Amino acid sequence: MHIRQLTLKRCGIPTSIWARLFILVALLEVLAIICIEGYVIKRTVDIYKSGTESLWGFGLQNASNSMTITQESFIVYDVIFIVAQLFLLMLCWEAVAHKNTIQIIAATLFNIMCLVYSLIQYTTFYIHPSASAGIFQKDNDMRILQATTMAVYSLCSVAFAVLTWELYQMFGWKTFKKLGANLALRRAYKWHQILLTLLKLDIFFFISYSVQLATLVLRVSDPETWVQIGVVIPGSVVFLVMAFWALRVENRRMMIVVIVCLGCSPAYFIYKLVRMNVGIDKNNDPYLDTRKYLTFFIVVTFALILITVYVSVRCYRNFGIGLKEAIADYDTRKAQLKANRARRSTVNEASNDSAFEYTDVHERFVLD
Repeated sequence: MHIRQLTLKRCGIPTSIWARLFILVALLEVLAIICIEGYVIKRTVDIYKSGTESLWGFGLQNASNSMTITQESFIVYDVIFIVAQLFLLMLCWEAVAHKNTIQIIAATLFNIMCLVYSLIQYTTFYIHPSASAGIFQKDNDMRILQATTMAVYSLCSVAFAVLTWELYQMFGWKTFKKLGANLALRRAYKWHQILLTLLKLDIFFFISYSVQLATLVLRVSDPETWVQIGVVIPGSVVFLVMAFWALRVENRRMMIVVIVCLGCSPAYFIYKLVRMNVGIDKNNDPYLDTRKYLTFFIVVTFALILITVYVSVRCYRNFGIGLKEAIADYDTRKAQLKANRARRSTVNEASNDSAFEYTDVHERFVLD
């Protein structure tokens, strides 16, 4: 039995220097942000303990605001940064492994959104600080860490933009020009890939928004908290998984349900925006420290949903033109390719590695 050596190629990373630089930048950013945010969490706990022992009492209590802000509330923002980085790494690896230029562009835009989120956090802490963020005002270490986070996102956004252009030039024509002579199938596949990428982003942003709402704003005694945690979050995930399935099998009825539900969901976000800003008691404002963060996620999710509805309609109109069959044929060829590789590896592992060009995840979707 031969033990295969784990290489970048076997992990789906092409031999192109630009593709590997793209993954390298993503990895370095993940490591940097996780280290920074991990230390930010530690500093938050230390500062909070120091504050509660002297000035602030149990929780962060403002004289004009009866809301009590715990240290876990601040930590939620840092955890979102870490989860976002892991999600970004997944997007980058999958995009490069499958030579998906659409997802490469989406990963770059997602990184810019992370930069905007870090700017919002720094603004809330130091430029226009909220009452509860005042505990961090005199801590220079925290200020430096927040500024470093923005610097890392800024530098990596520039690097991603440059590498995205190079990868687009490299993968763009290979991925779509070699889809075959049928222009209708090529265009249908493009919209198919766009919708898959949008659904991934929808899942991340909606879950992130819901987690912030449930942990930072809603109270345990509030029924909306349990509705959000027990119904809205899992229901949204199941619904978006159904959208993936409807797209894959080209189920028209299910896709209609997806389009209608997505089309109605902006009303919920408009309602939440109005509720956060209209008729709020200034002496008991539950959104005092979270309004900017929630507004950012609501606006991004709102825009993504509108785009998803439009692209879903385009994909629905492409059902039945042969794209599903072409993808099924690709899956068959991929399975045969894997079987052939397994047979070759038992005969001559070294020869097989040097002579064979594609890996399982390297094989591109080609419409004949």
